[in-house]
Amino acid sequence: MHEFKDKAILVTGSTRGIGRAIAGLLISKGAIVGIHGRDPERVATVCGDLSRENAGRAISVVCDLSEPTVASQMIREFQQAAGRLDGLVNNAGSGKAVAFRGLTLDKWRATFNLNLDAAMLASKEAYESMRKQSRGCIVNIASVAAHGPGGWMGADYAASKAGLVSMTKSLAFEAARSGIRVNAVSPGMVETDMTAPLTDEMKKGLGIPMGRLASPKEVASVVCFLLSDDSAYITGEVLHVNGGWRM
Repeated sequence: MHEFKDKAILVTGSTRGIGRAIAGLLISKGAIVGIHGRDPERVATVCGDLSRENAGRAISVVCDLSEPTVASQMIREFQQAAGRLDGLVNNAGSGKAVAFRGLTLDKWRATFNLNLDAAMLASKEAYESMRKQSRGCIVNIASVAAHGPGGWMGADYAASKAGLVSMTKSLAFEAARSGIRVNAVSPGMVETDMTAPLTDEMKKGLGIPMGRLASPKEVASVVCFLLSDDSAYITGEVLHVNGGWRM
């Protein structure tokens, strides 16, 4: 299942956490994967590690998506290096716990720049390219926070991820006629850098029915399903990977 031999897929924010897990799984299935990050040394290290361990190939993609206007050029450069573009995973994003009363317009805009604006511009460039070949897949990494209160992640993060879900559906509706599928994955709590500060007691207090946080690989497997031909009749959907949390 989920074979990606010679498929070219760019995964933003793929030097750690969920993004790296997605990239690693794709490369293990034979894909050509764009490893994106801001730090050239970190990107090079991850590319080397993944290329040695797997059947696919890693391509370095270095840029800072906190300046969203570089997203279009990022897509073009990856496509030139890979020779094609079959998929895009908009995973790059960030958020910090902040009370609503502590928000500033600058912080609000900075969160939207990375979590939504860069994803929109990358998706637009990818969509225009994919239309020429009448095929392609885009998967956006949203969040459980997109579907209710931001909680400990803050209103700016929640609103940006809610916008990403809405954008997913709008693009899916338009792109379907061109043979392009667009979906989203909304993870719950995942064992990454963002949840590292949580103590075991805090994790237990979340009330997740399955009793634990997800591993990055468990999210990655769902993303790869949506990128694969196994989900050929699925578009405009949001798959929740949250262990039953907030069901």
